[in-house]
Amino acid sequence: MAVLSACLLGGCQHKLTLEEAQAQCTKQGGFLVIIHAQKLSRSGAIGPDMPSPGDCISPDKFDVSPPAPSPAAQP
Repeated sequence: MAVLSACLLGGCQHKLTLEEAQAQCTKQGGFLVIIHAQKLSRSGAIGPDMPSPGDCISPDKFDVSPPAPSPAAQP
């Protein structure tokens, strides 16, 4: 019980895996942005590709209505 309360107070939360995030985003009708990162050592060696979930882009983010014309712009 103490571990659970410490976890809740500390703000720890389950981090979604790439597959879980992609399934959740697809369920909402969006597309998941995947962030790829690689570590670079001082000697110049490149580490393995580490994909992680980014933002879920839903189609409604692109539905932008044109701005209404201002009264001063009308003849």
